[in-house]
Amino acid sequence: MRTLIPHVTQGPREDILACVRAHPGVHLRGVERRTSLPLGQVLYHLDRLERMGLVASHRDSGFRRYFAPDAISRSEKPILSALRHDVPRRLVLTLLERPGLPHKLLQQSAGVAGSTLSFHLQRLVASGVLLRTRHEGATLYALADPGLTRQELATYRTSFEDPEVDRFLDRQAASPSPQAEDAVVS
Repeated sequence: MRTLIPHVTQGPREDILACVRAHPGVHLRGVERRTSLPLGQVLYHLDRLERMGLVASHRDSGFRRYFAPDAISRSEKPILSALRHDVPRRLVLTLLERPGLPHKLLQQSAGVAGSTLSFHLQRLVASGVLLRTRHEGATLYALADPGLTRQELATYRTSFEDPEVDRFLDRQAASPSPQAEDAVVS
């Protein structure tokens, strides 16, 4: 809902907009940390930017996440929101390498309690990031759109500031993908 004429001046508002563009899915405290601006000032300018239509927000289980509306599609928002949390990001990285894993193997990979994992898996399924299927009595989890998820990790790699993301993407770059091999053979 645009109620103000879009106008960004140099200073805090410009810094906040640059932060949101560089770190899509960032939450209020993340903007505060990255810009070193007081919380009240960040709140004020985020509200103004949102009223101008230069920033859009998305609710994510207790967090309001901010995006540049012209840069992020509706389907990307839940993925980026999930990737901004440590445990869901670890689960996504695991499922990109080994899709279709059961709860027990995901728990070993994530290194969290079973109830914590169940909480995160339930939220990821509800947001559409993960798919839950049954196979021979076992519940298996896989990414709903692994290609888009991989693309989001690569595009916003530096914004995650996570060595696991860097290692995953480096391994992906070092090993040729089956799609690239198919393209060469054709």
